[in-house]
Amino acid sequence: MRGDRGLVRLFAAVPVRGLGSSKSRLGPVLAPGEREALVARMLGGVISALRESGCAEVCVVSPDPRALKLAGRAGARPLRQRGAGLNPALEEARRQALKAGAQTLLALPADLPLLGAGDVRELLAAGSACAISPDATDSGTNALLLRPPDALPFRFGPGSFRAHLEEAAARGVELRVCRTPGLAFDLDTPADLARLRGLKRAIS
Repeated sequence: MRGDRGLVRLFAAVPVRGLGSSKSRLGPVLAPGEREALVARMLGGVISALRESGCAEVCVVSPDPRALKLAGRAGARPLRQRGAGLNPALEEARRQALKAGAQTLLALPADLPLLGAGDVRELLAAGSACAISPDATDSGTNALLLRPPDALPFRFGPGSFRAHLEEAAARGVELRVCRTPGLAFDLDTPADLARLRGLKRAIS
């Protein structure tokens, strides 16, 4: 989404630690090459869902040149991560969003294998408010929509759903909760992978 003067209205940031270093908890059930392929597929799917939903700019921030190359081929803006950690990576993306004149920043991880454009559109339907999507356990944050991009600090990590809600309350920021199946399901463990495979078998 771009404004009349070409400014970016919606900027999406997708942090990726790396194709080879991500999803180490899947080591007991997937070989390193299989994990890399899985992360690459999930990243491509997230980029596709964001672009289909109308995001003017999709930025993938990562220290991994291979992840950035994949992002560029998928139509996203690659941003080489300079600092270490998830929240610093998102701060780097936030600076790019503000530099681009974005009115809205959407931060979400790459490990959402069920994400579709409809999930993103439902999140965007919060009107002028900020919005948040928790994981299935209401512990982590699987998407954070900020209007304006600097409305809240990033608190991704264990217990981040509550942490983001508390930050919003302390600042008087309206933060609506959005729950959809595609936003709630993040793939981290062998049990998650088994569930995903079961869902795919049920659909096919």
